[in-house]
Amino acid sequence: MKFFLIFLITSLYPISGYSFEIYQYIFWKDYIDQHGKHHSNSNNFQVFLKENHLKSIEVVYQYRFLTNNKPDKEKIKKIVKISKLNPTIPISFDIEVGNKFKPETVLPIVNETLDLYHQYGGAAPVGVFGILPQNLFGSEDLNPKTKQLYKELNKQYEGIAQKINFLSPVVYNLWFRDYNEWVQRTDFHIEEAKKYAKKYNLKVIPYFSSSYLDRDYFNNNIIYPLTEKEIQQRLRYIYSKNIDGVIIWDSSIGFLKNGNRPIFNVNKGGAKAIIKFSKSYNQ
Repeated sequence: MKFFLIFLITSLYPISGYSFEIYQYIFWKDYIDQHGKHHSNSNNFQVFLKENHLKSIEVVYQYRFLTNNKPDKEKIKKIVKISKLNPTIPISFDIEVGNKFKPETVLPIVNETLDLYHQYGGAAPVGVFGILPQNLFGSEDLNPKTKQLYKELNKQYEGIAQKINFLSPVVYNLWFRDYNEWVQRTDFHIEEAKKYAKKYNLKVIPYFSSSYLDRDYFNNNIIYPLTEKEIQQRLRYIYSKNIDGVIIWDSSIGFLKNGNRPIFNVNKGGAKAIIKFSKSYNQ
């Protein structure tokens, strides 16, 4: 009986030898709580997610720290102030400038942004979205030639590892419905990140999307939220990679195909799986 109880407990509650933190950046307005009540308030939604063990991360988009595609000292001072008020909430700069295949068009802006953040006394852990390792385009096939291309490309971005606390490879679903294809892309991105994380003693906290994007998303903003099974399968796989956490992201401008805004319903679908996962694995 004793051994049966131990088995039952370990089956229901994962025992881990490492810390795994689950962050979210889902700025929707509509959600349905565990009692089936519909709410429509973005601020209350953030409180609700926190109450359900999903941690906050400060994702900083370019308009908040760049002016005319150049780091703005006054704007970065404001980010630093936020970091001092909330030093346990990580800062993640989203820097999508230049041509990634020409690092000289990207690195000067990344380096100056990070240098200013540190110069002004940034207090929170800091990272950068999808710069090291670089994120494969959805239009690119993952084959040996592409892998080698990106391995060499990542070497050129290695220098930023000395200016950050965590690496954020991108393991978005994009429009890839094939789980095995997502796994292959995820494996490559995470293994590249772990290589540099080990060398520079950094954490690995990838960005994961809770929706598929329409192939014409950048024109129509249509998203397709993952099912409960799909979310559960993918988050468990990310957890199995022995990394430090995950950032669950979803589009703040996305619409469903029927034209409605998505609703985070904790009683079914992907939202249910996210809440269940966060309660089981967040540490």
